[in-house]
Amino acid sequence: MAMKKLPSALLLLGVVFLVAAVAACLSIAIYSRWQKPTYQNAHDWIHTQLALTPEQDKLLEPIEKRYRSARHDLEQQLVLANRELAEAILADGRDSDRVHTAIEKIHAHMGALQKVTIGHVFEMQPVLSAEQYQKLLNLTANALYNLDSGHGAE
Repeated sequence: MAMKKLPSALLLLGVVFLVAAVAACLSIAIYSRWQKPTYQNAHDWIHTQLALTPEQDKLLEPIEKRYRSARHDLEQQLVLANRELAEAILADGRDSDRVHTAIEKIHAHMGALQKVTIGHVFEMQPVLSAEQYQKLLNLTANALYNLDSGHGAE
């Protein structure tokens, strides 16, 4: 009788292991898909790449504070504009003037956010050495090149 239970127990153990492995893989896949890089992570990475001194960090504080504030405001406006588009799509159920107006508002906020971000890069110039500033420009340009399908400048 014990010999008959052994294959069943091994089968059950195998099924449990398989379910656990699938659950672990799904959890990792979902977490990595939804885990987006934050502004702070990118900011810290840039600061590391530029090898900023403590003095430069201190001089950059007010510049960073203004940028964070402007970026936050524009991101909030973008969220609201996206909600307006969603509401227009649901309410109108078709291609309409209201849908186009909402899209234009989204584009305006996206453009403003890009202008603020690029302005922030240029505003850092007086605090950085010539080498650091050139590296910042290169990092910025490379990030823009890589926004499309992952192809960078060669």
